[in-house]
Amino acid sequence: MDKPYTTIQCNGYQLTIYHGIDPLDPDNDNVDVHVTFPNGDSFSAVFFTLQNIATLMKGYEKTGEGANGLYFWTSDMLIVQKLTEQAICETVDSLLADGEFESVFSKNEASTIISPEDGDRLFKRFNESL
Repeated sequence: MDKPYTTIQCNGYQLTIYHGIDPLDPDNDNVDVHVTFPNGDSFSAVFFTLQNIATLMKGYEKTGEGANGLYFWTSDMLIVQKLTEQAICETVDSLLADGEFESVFSKNEASTIISPEDGDRLFKRFNESL
């Protein structure tokens, strides 16, 4: 079974992209992204494509969420044209260079961080319980 996340090294930090078990659709998807710096500080945000937001809002018309699709929101949201590892890394680089990173990403508390290895174990246990 493939891992539900990808970890890559970017320019002085590590990205962990939690994409789930289904293949990532670069045009219509969303992912949780954790950025970990060498000093151990970790931050999170959710990356969306515009098409994904439209798809979610259309679904809300049926589920009743967001006043039947009237609105959509999430904290720590970033919208990108394409949802690829390169686009995520370039977005983080740009936010860091422009001094906007901590305005967009939320800092994780040490006690709430789950390592990718622990995530693998939890995911395996969950999958076995199905």
